[in-house]
Amino acid sequence: MAKLIILRGLPAAGKSTWARAWALDPANTWPHCVISLDEIRLMIAGSPERRDRMRATRGSGFEAMVVAMGRHMVADALDAGWDVVADAQHANPQYAKDLVRLAEAHGALWETRDFDVPLDELLRRNAARPDGKRVPEDYIRSSWKRFHDVMFRPLDGGGLGGNLLERMRADPDVRVTPVRGEADVFVCNFTRDAFLKGRWNERTVNARGLFVDGDGRVVQRGFEKFFAVDETEATRYDRVVAYGDEHPGAFPVRVERKENGFLGLVGAAGEPGRFRFWSKSGQTDYSALIERLFPADAQVREQLWQMLHDWDVTAAFEVLDMQSDRHIVGYDGSGLRLLHLIRNQETFAIDAAHEPRFAAAGGFARPQVVAVCHDAADVAQAIADARRTDREGVVLYFADGWMVKVKSDHYKLVKSLRPMLQRVLLRGRALNRAGETADLARRVIGYANDHGIDLTYERQAFGERDVDMIRVGDIVRTLDAD
Repeated sequence: MAKLIILRGLPAAGKSTWARAWALDPANTWPHCVISLDEIRLMIAGSPERRDRMRATRGSGFEAMVVAMGRHMVADALDAGWDVVADAQHANPQYAKDLVRLAEAHGALWETRDFDVPLDELLRRNAARPDGKRVPEDYIRSSWKRFHDVMFRPLDGGGLGGNLLERMRADPDVRVTPVRGEADVFVCNFTRDAFLKGRWNERTVNARGLFVDGDGRVVQRGFEKFFAVDETEATRYDRVVAYGDEHPGAFPVRVERKENGFLGLVGAAGEPGRFRFWSKSGQTDYSALIERLFPADAQVREQLWQMLHDWDVTAAFEVLDMQSDRHIVGYDGSGLRLLHLIRNQETFAIDAAHEPRFAAAGGFARPQVVAVCHDAADVAQAIADARRTDREGVVLYFADGWMVKVKSDHYKLVKSLRPMLQRVLLRGRALNRAGETADLARRVIGYANDHGIDLTYERQAFGERDVDMIRVGDIVRTLDAD
């Protein structure tokens, strides 16, 4: 089924940059195109100078012709089964609503992608634009004053395109299931087949612990799917290094330590004081682990609940539980690391402004910022440093919102041992595989036997044993040093 993506944002918000990246993304194997009103204006006029003259002399007549042409092109592309990005400001909500009706009339799915950039940043980006791209500063200021508070509101549409839940259900690569303990909340996650075959689109990327009610309203959510360096064509090493130079506004890049636990999502439920402690699958056996590490003081909890409720955000934590859920990196004790506050909306967005206050109120530690990159050389150095560490790695947060992660060589090596060690240590099977990884697994087991080291531990909350990958990692470092 064809899909229409309606971009919304004022000039210099990054819409066309995102649209170009979407159009060129090798993962978009379905027929697709970008229909830009700016490009249509230029096509009609022939040059930026003549375009400006036509705007001045013909006024609304010129704009009406441009919009009409754009609508016809969108309709024709949807009828042909193509996915379409409608690249325009859509500052007046009525223009976006017109596109919604058009999409539904042609049997297409639709969604909005919002570019909500602060006014001072819009003005800075616009001033840095080349001649022919720059728009009058007064226009941005007046548009901001007139439309900003209304342009990003959810659109009412009805039908398949107007309900996020139905759009997720319509995608065969998204699994939608009811959340345990909730009357009308569903969790959306991409399927294993989508992961293994790399079938990434707007819905599968977004469906990673995305919780919506029956009306399609987002009530809680995690991070959208983002990728490691060299995991996809778009995150190839050379592209990541060059990204900031090719995308205005991408610097600086904040490099955060990637913690090694599991993701816990905490939100404010409808009843005052009630939290939702969820993993990416909702209410699970891991929920108790999250709640156990959450502040117990009643006044602190009341304050945290009010913040989550008023700001309409989800608190995303890395949950470090040394008693019941050890991973590869060892920690001195269990605890929660506040990763980010994520806005409860369809389009992924981090609410960075409120994070310091929330962290202080709950006494939450934050991931270490290991570097700040200002150019491509800094990005290359940050990647190299992350690959050499014995931690899990880092996440690179570009200033325009793009995210990419880097896993360390040590972490990837130790993680590759886990299936074989589980087979031998937990299920009593023989290790009959060949290759360097299997040989290393044998050396780890031999070292543990020679030194009386138990490579398993009791997962207290689950009453079962698992391989202690922290000890495995320690042995791998020892073997490397010998």
